[in-house]
Amino acid sequence: MKNAAKTQHSYLFILMMLAWPAILEQFLLTLVRYVDTAMVGSLGAAATAAVAINSSPTWLISSILGAVGVGYSVQIAHSIGAKDYEMTGQVVRQSLLAVIFTGLVMTAICLLISPFLPGWMGAEAEVIPDAQRYLQIYVLSLPFQASSATFSAILRCMGDTKTPLIFNTATNVLNIILNYFLIFETREVSLFGLSVTMPGTGWGITGAAIATAIATTIVGIGLALVTLGRRNLYCITIKDSFRPDRTIIHRALELGVPVAIERTIVTSGQLLMTRIIASLGTVALAAGHVAITAEGLSYMPADGISYAATALVGQKYGAREFKEARRYGILSGWSGFFLSAFMGLLLFLFAAPLAQIFSSDPEVIRLAASMLRIVAICQPLFGVSIVVSGALRGLGDTRFPLFVGVTGMWLVRATLAPLFVYVLKTGLAGVWIAMVCDLCIRGLLCALRFKRFDFQRLENEAQYLPTKDN
Repeated sequence: MKNAAKTQHSYLFILMMLAWPAILEQFLLTLVRYVDTAMVGSLGAAATAAVAINSSPTWLISSILGAVGVGYSVQIAHSIGAKDYEMTGQVVRQSLLAVIFTGLVMTAICLLISPFLPGWMGAEAEVIPDAQRYLQIYVLSLPFQASSATFSAILRCMGDTKTPLIFNTATNVLNIILNYFLIFETREVSLFGLSVTMPGTGWGITGAAIATAIATTIVGIGLALVTLGRRNLYCITIKDSFRPDRTIIHRALELGVPVAIERTIVTSGQLLMTRIIASLGTVALAAGHVAITAEGLSYMPADGISYAATALVGQKYGAREFKEARRYGILSGWSGFFLSAFMGLLLFLFAAPLAQIFSSDPEVIRLAASMLRIVAICQPLFGVSIVVSGALRGLGDTRFPLFVGVTGMWLVRATLAPLFVYVLKTGLAGVWIAMVCDLCIRGLLCALRFKRFDFQRLENEAQYLPTKDN
């Protein structure tokens, strides 16, 4: 009995050693987003709304780019688990081609639609010009965002969660520094009792977009150089073949396309939610954006554990150690549940102070705090859905999260939100109540899927498969 407990503790130790840098990264990135939102929020509700109206489209863009990372990083985890390091190097080379192609295509598409998107989203006339400028500048950095998303995922699936932590944190701190000089005008500030003239451009929303684009470019270049320059598991040189490999690309599409479709469908539902919220006015739109930003605090442990679950479950799957894969999946799911429950409690208790960080408008603060208390209820099950989805991707199952996303967003949230808002006249709260129902159902479905996953069949089949040494 003691040996079993000791073994369980050792699994938990390995999981947390891999997860803590990712959790810390999420915390620091959330902190930076808080400061970023607060800087924009200081310009007023209209400025916050200009960023908010673009939040769902930019999240969709990031999600599609992230799907590229899933397609290649899961293959990396499987090849490392199988100790097939030649394949690891081949996948890394192919991922570079995917980053370049996807980044350029997404940039071209987004530049074409960026002048029209804020209007399509239902932004009010006073918000549209700033929203257009923000989006047009933001999309110029998409090739580097593709690089950041893909190579961060690859490094994590190699078991290196510290390098993405260092790069993403440092670059987002740079974003804050650039914001300070590009958003605000030249002004007098007090430092240690001395009055200092701080230079600034006073570009407002445009300055925030430029700062984000510069910071994203730096992290994308840095992570690409680090990943391509590794020498421990593989060695990539300019003499290597970078010709497209049909087998690797086909597998990447099998893994990544369901993720892209899932996130597109989920985000299209969020676009609908944004339009519903926009119909309630600028204050509701700003409050919703503030609440969404603050909510990021509650699920950052689940995000970090999800990265670790994908890596560990994926490596054990590649090594054909299916009982170990199952154990890491279950352990990561419970870890996500309890940590998210704790974060949800903090979100509920400190809703008002969190909202005050991002806005100086009393009505926006009051409304955002109310939304945070509503969504705090679903955080434990939301954490389960995030973590178990990561474990399922480690097993190569990216289709079930697609089913869960469609079910939760379109059969639950998109059905209930208009009912609550337009029929029952609940206002902004109706959108968030519908969100709670959606996220709870996602968590339950993901937990049930992993519990019923047929690991015994994989064990039986593995007995008749040749190993790499054979």
